[in-house]
Amino acid sequence: MLALEQVLEIRRLLDAGQLSQRRIALKLGVSRGVVNSIANGRRGLHGRESCVSYSRDAPEVVAHRCRGCGAMVYMPCLLCRARQYRLRREEQPLGSPKSRVA
Repeated sequence: MLALEQVLEIRRLLDAGQLSQRRIALKLGVSRGVVNSIANGRRGLHGRESCVSYSRDAPEVVAHRCRGCGAMVYMPCLLCRARQYRLRREEQPLGSPKSRVA
């Protein structure tokens, strides 16, 4: 997906009318089809946010190796939790009602 700035720059160059669609594509490093779609209105003026701002105070999210399954995951390991849930469901006999807390 193109950055929003690229989409707006393509639109600006098309509106200026000084460059051909091929030249615009070459200049901005995008395909001619993208420029053509924007020129014909088949593609809206939307795009991904190009600059992501991170706070210096925000905790850094780093993947860790899970001691249970050995995969690189963001803790807590959802894979291990899913496997434990599946084992609990398999151990429960069919048709037995769940215990209710009164």
